[in-house]
Amino acid sequence: MEVELLRPGTVPISPDTLLWFEFLLDPALLEKHLSKQNPDPAPTDLIVKFLSIVLDRKDEVKLTEALDSVDTVKIEETAVKPNRKCLALKILSLKVAAHLRWNLTIIESKLPLPMQVALMQALLQVALEREADPAQHPGLDLGTLPGHALFAVALYHTWVLRALMYNRLAARQPRPAFVAIPGLQDPMFVPPSVTDELLLSLEGQAEASLEVLGRVVVSGRPARVPSLDSFVVPREHGPDDCQEWGRCLPVSLAEFHCQLLFDLGRFHFYRAEYGPASEHFRTAVELYRELDPGRLCYCVVSPGELDGYGKACDIVPPAPSENLLYQMHRCIRDQYTGIIQVLQQDNLKHEIPQVHRDILELDIQGAMSSGKFTVARDLPLQVTTLNAVNRVVTGAVDWSSVSGRRPALPAPRALDALVSALKPVLSVATDAEKQRVKMFLVDLVEYDVYQGLPERVLSTPELRNLFDAEELHTFSKRTAKAPEEDIPQLLLTSDWDIPESLLQENQQLQNGSLEQKLILSYDTDEIEALLKRICPANPMKVQWRINNKWELPIPLQSVVMSLPRGFLQDFVYLLLAKSRELTALKDFDAAQAMLGAVEARAKGAAGVPSGALYKLTKLLGWEGLLIRVTQLLAEWPCPKINRQGVAADCKACLSALKSGEQVLPRVEVSEQCAACLLNLGEWDFLAGLDKRWNYFELTAAVARACADVARHKGSKKACKDAWDLVLPVFGSGGQQKRSSSGAVSLVQRDSPTGFGSAQSRASLLQFLDRLRDAAVLAVVVSLLARLHNVLRDEPALELCVEHVALWPAVVSNANSYHTRGVAEILSQLVQIALKYHPTNISWLKLMGDINFVLGFWAKALQFYLEAGIVASDYFSQPMPRAVVDDHVYRRMIKCCTHLQAHTQAAVLCQFLEDVDYATAFKSLGEMKSSSCSDAMDAYYPCIWDTTILEYLVHLHTKRGEQERRKQVMKVIGLLELNANNNEEIQREAANIRKSRFLRALAMQYVH
Repeated sequence: MEVELLRPGTVPISPDTLLWFEFLLDPALLEKHLSKQNPDPAPTDLIVKFLSIVLDRKDEVKLTEALDSVDTVKIEETAVKPNRKCLALKILSLKVAAHLRWNLTIIESKLPLPMQVALMQALLQVALEREADPAQHPGLDLGTLPGHALFAVALYHTWVLRALMYNRLAARQPRPAFVAIPGLQDPMFVPPSVTDELLLSLEGQAEASLEVLGRVVVSGRPARVPSLDSFVVPREHGPDDCQEWGRCLPVSLAEFHCQLLFDLGRFHFYRAEYGPASEHFRTAVELYRELDPGRLCYCVVSPGELDGYGKACDIVPPAPSENLLYQMHRCIRDQYTGIIQVLQQDNLKHEIPQVHRDILELDIQGAMSSGKFTVARDLPLQVTTLNAVNRVVTGAVDWSSVSGRRPALPAPRALDALVSALKPVLSVATDAEKQRVKMFLVDLVEYDVYQGLPERVLSTPELRNLFDAEELHTFSKRTAKAPEEDIPQLLLTSDWDIPESLLQENQQLQNGSLEQKLILSYDTDEIEALLKRICPANPMKVQWRINNKWELPIPLQSVVMSLPRGFLQDFVYLLLAKSRELTALKDFDAAQAMLGAVEARAKGAAGVPSGALYKLTKLLGWEGLLIRVTQLLAEWPCPKINRQGVAADCKACLSALKSGEQVLPRVEVSEQCAACLLNLGEWDFLAGLDKRWNYFELTAAVARACADVARHKGSKKACKDAWDLVLPVFGSGGQQKRSSSGAVSLVQRDSPTGFGSAQSRASLLQFLDRLRDAAVLAVVVSLLARLHNVLRDEPALELCVEHVALWPAVVSNANSYHTRGVAEILSQLVQIALKYHPTNISWLKLMGDINFVLGFWAKALQFYLEAGIVASDYFSQPMPRAVVDDHVYRRMIKCCTHLQAHTQAAVLCQFLEDVDYATAFKSLGEMKSSSCSDAMDAYYPCIWDTTILEYLVHLHTKRGEQERRKQVMKVIGLLELNANNNEEIQREAANIRKSRFLRALAMQYVH
């Protein structure tokens, strides 16, 4: 039976077992225990035990209080003298830390963050004699501080910076050092909220820590490192402050500053402040050369890490033997200077994996499109061509990779780049590689990708030697110009007008030509002139009937018909009809001009009844408002339109409807005004509308829900009116329904859309098509997502989105509703939302979830990757866990599995918090020795989990694939070489591999 050495009470207990309180009774036992080769319990376990007892004491500062004051980390004086036992336990923990040589790497990886805080507090308390307020440290006189106090201050502020880096970059909490006994709380467990609050407080003092450490460096004073013997555990009747600082270890100024500058450089590097980082690393390199590695008592700087940071900051010159992959990354850092020469060399040596070259190509295109910097005009062309040649030579892909992504540059320049890339390769190519290049050129000629390629093949000896005499003869025939086809002139013009002589002879042809011009014209003067020519020829004919698409809503048509019959009636009707045509064509200014011409002509005409003129003027004003609202929604957010003015006019329109004026606005105008007010945030106004106007009842219901969400910050259930209106739309019964006022919702005669009431899926979708505001879209999206989750009732296929908990969780008789219809309508709504808010990560993920539920695996993967692209600036930054968590990664894995992309699924398995080895091994096992398994080679550099790599070695050995086995062994060797780096650098390397893989995945699935 295993015994937990730090927990008394477990049986059986060996006579040699030491309990924690024995170290208090006899402090000499601690040094004896730590001197063992493999002490059990380990030193860090002892620190955890000692500090956990201290933090549990009621008369000490509790952790919750430490959270409130960690920005000052002040050990306040209390009325009661601190417990002597707790002080002794702190001293014991400091003795253990001194035994570890104050190695912060060990302390950060083995101790939870609150205990690190307690340990650093204890050091300041003992070394500075309770004057341990870090907020006062920038004012300390470092010239008069004793050596041990100077060390304590420097170590504390170094730890602040390192803690911020370590915990922000950490992917998971360290594993507990021992298994907790049931019923007892594990001291290694820290709630995430506690860690977040501690880090937030530490961030507030980061600048002060940088200032203090800068003053320590400038002071030029060496410190004295407290040793295990420097700390004396207080006895029962002895004094509290009995430390023997004379036993501190002297440390040279070079050693002290080397470690200090290295940590400062790492923090600046972490914050992407490469100028200060370079200066600190340069000085650290110079100081490290003065040190004797065998006589260091404090500095734990790794030469490999120092060299790596030096190369990253360009303070260490590159070695001539650096591989091409490293040279490529240096060129990328220098804004692609010299990248062409590196790619040309790699076309001969094939050292750089193709996935890195593909990502480089995308990076250059993305950098140019984003405008971050400018490069040579033909650089994208050269990179694309060199990559294509490398794919051809290695047999990776066919010629379509060139023709499909070739930059739009003049053909001679593109052809020159191709020939220049092929010439060096052919000089060292094997017979198999030359055969691939030959077939590549044949395909390019066959599909006429490059103009003039046959002539270049015949004139270039390196290319000419690839073909025999018969093939060269075929190329020669292609160089001869083909005779141009004789195309009839009639097919080259659209001017098929009838000759003028025939028009003058036939009155019907002349009238038809005039009517055709009338249909095509949008110039008011021309329309007036044509009507004056047409009307006298046939006064009994109604001119607006020559085009059956010239239809006006009934209210407008009735007022036009009340005008005097003749030219005026036809003119007004045509201009109103053409105004509606121009609105549909989104030529809003011309449509408004048409309405202005109608009003001016009607007011200036004689014989127009005053009642008809008043009604026409009113209706024209509302038609103009309709055009403005339509323009605002079509060109959202349309900054050239005054939103406040539009909102005031919309309110006036709906108020006229509410007050029952003599001339009421058309239903379509009222519906559009309500939709506009909904998008402009006038929710309280809409919520107060009379419910008897049921043709915008849904608009008012959504407005009430939005107002509830804004008022209560999403903490309470929203108004159910919108839920009750939308739910019947997806029922199996008839589409007609009664509104909350008791009236039956019908499509109005003058409202061709009818989107005001959700009486059918078509009308609901037309209502959703008018939504623009992000808050309104979020509420409606949450409603449909909740409805889908309730009807589907499958936790594994739930849609996750904001505000989803605001709506009811139960629907009676759920089987009678059309669940897939809800998903399809929601999918179309999210597409509308992304059209106007394309960088909304939540909606991109929701779009992925919808496609996942519907079984569209490639589309789901595309939207998940797009969400990652937005969140990480095209994977140039580490992927935030809050954006793409294990839930999303598991769905991406399932998508890849359904798409038969088993290698990609296996790589994604290592992205999880706890690697899913079962799925990874199963996916890799699915890769048979078919052509599909060739994709594995490109993804070897993206795997950093050694267990998966070891499985690949076993798999390739079993299949007899020796070349692939060698590639995997090479990757494992590179990982082992980097194993000496600290966990932070290893995590950074894993993030780089993750980003490269996600970029490669995006190249395949994101269009």
